[in-house]
Amino acid sequence: MGIALLERPPAPPVVEQGVALILIEAQTCLAEAGRVSAEFLDDGALGEAVARLARIESRAAALRLELTAEADRRRVAEATAETGTDAWVSRLTGSTREQAAGGVRIARLLDEKYAATRTAFATGELRLDQVRVIVNAAEQAPVQATPEQVRQAEEWLVAKATGAHSGSGRPMDAKRLRQAARRMFAAIDRELADRHEAILLGREARTAEAETFLALHDNGDGSFSGRFRIPELHGRLLSQALDCLTAPRRLSRDKNGDRVVDESAPGADWGANICETRGSAFCELLEHLPAGGYPGRAGNGCEVLVTVELDALLTGLGSAGLDGGVAITAGEARRLACNAGLVPAVLGGDSLPLDLGRSRRLHSRTQRRALSLIHDG
Repeated sequence: MGIALLERPPAPPVVEQGVALILIEAQTCLAEAGRVSAEFLDDGALGEAVARLARIESRAAALRLELTAEADRRRVAEATAETGTDAWVSRLTGSTREQAAGGVRIARLLDEKYAATRTAFATGELRLDQVRVIVNAAEQAPVQATPEQVRQAEEWLVAKATGAHSGSGRPMDAKRLRQAARRMFAAIDRELADRHEAILLGREARTAEAETFLALHDNGDGSFSGRFRIPELHGRLLSQALDCLTAPRRLSRDKNGDRVVDESAPGADWGANICETRGSAFCELLEHLPAGGYPGRAGNGCEVLVTVELDALLTGLGSAGLDGGVAITAGEARRLACNAGLVPAVLGGDSLPLDLGRSRRLHSRTQRRALSLIHDG
């Protein structure tokens, strides 16, 4: 009877110390790279450094999500009396809990479902925003889609993101990838692709409608500032209108290289950049809102009363006032008087009789105009 000695299984590596030492070494390498003065790098070296750093950032983010998924699986947060893995990650990274919760969700999905995305992310081929687009699109697949179909669509989208399906090898950024994700099932099943596109577009439209807002603030120095968020449809409509007003034919150069300026384009005569030009075009668009609608209203449901002295109207010297208490130049008042929905009130001329009859419950149009001459609001 012989006794065979079994090989002793190798001892498990000391993962904690190994990862910690590797990450410390990586920090040291990055610190050394940061001591190199960028002004001594040529253009090619600058580009290569930026590209390599992008891949390093992706690898680091992928590793952090992998560790987050493992911590979530072990419920590490319970040992530290945290209320959840997101709170645990938030405390360690300094991010908000909402950001950490989003990362935990992506980490779980990458760990459980999306191997192709996880692999490309770990090798630095994908960026975090691309990963979010792919995962979110795949998560909204129609219920009729089989796991195999979802896997094929995911791999197709990963190839689009990394440039593997592009003849030029140029990858898609997150914005273009989001457009492509709407048809990620097109090569598999056309009907399935139509269902998926309808799901994504419907959810995007509902979200955009719920998040639509416009905030305006009077700066008190003759200008307004603000922020807004509108659905994609209306953003495209606004962009097209501004593009028409800032078209090169309105501000270009002739065959001799001399500037040719369309005087009707405000802000086009001082060499403004594209943002300033589009801002001026937006002002022009507001001034030319179409008139119409029900009687007594402009197309946008309001009218502006412009008050100006007769001498100022004739000479162009002096100032005028709007019915909100805003002062403008007499020249602007003369120009605005040509637009529909703007009612000039010239002081010193014949006054307009007011209808004071009691057959109306509310004030009349003429009464509102007269009151606005007295009150700023």
